[in-house]
Amino acid sequence: MSTLGKAPSIPRIAALLVAAILALATGYWVADHLFVRPAPLSGLHATVFSNPRDIQPFTLADHTGKAFDNRSLLGHWSFVFFGYTHCPDVCPTTLSVLSSVARKVGNHADDVQFVFITIDPGRDSPEMLGQFLSRFDRGIIGVTGTSEAIGTLAHQVGITFARVADNSGAGNYTMDHSASVLLFDPAGRFHAVFTPPLDATDMARDFSMISRAYGN
Repeated sequence: MSTLGKAPSIPRIAALLVAAILALATGYWVADHLFVRPAPLSGLHATVFSNPRDIQPFTLADHTGKAFDNRSLLGHWSFVFFGYTHCPDVCPTTLSVLSSVARKVGNHADDVQFVFITIDPGRDSPEMLGQFLSRFDRGIIGVTGTSEAIGTLAHQVGITFARVADNSGAGNYTMDHSASVLLFDPAGRFHAVFTPPLDATDMARDFSMISRAYGN
């Protein structure tokens, strides 16, 4: 049966409202915590900060078991996205976009890394992250850790998320979360943010302009 013209379901509308609220929360955090660069780089889709934010020490682990901490952000630009492997739509879509960005900035390959930090460490083991990320660009780094460590890092960069029980009664749940992609500079500072809707061509172009403007 065709579903053309079918009205969105109430759960779908609720999910869209939650996503909108999370996006607004991220926007308010940026406005409250950071000054936006007064656009010497014209036409950017990204929000670039005039004073890139230092990140307090954190300790996590990547999907191969190696430590992932502040030092892991040094020496290259890092695109960072917070999500989870059971995500039905936003996370796979965003990782597909990042995979395309990775191909488009190929000439910067040694200077750029892509990082996926789980907000659902209870289910996202290193092995699960590795399997999930194998569907996307092979260079994406999966990162996990304790709920406390992940939550502290997310709070520093304005990422919000919340666990939401489903209606199955079986203890299943989803995670509502901010869908922004963060850009860290080679000094390990939070430098810019890309907010949805995300477009790989726009992101690659913005990155090229930003990195050139900062001498990288």
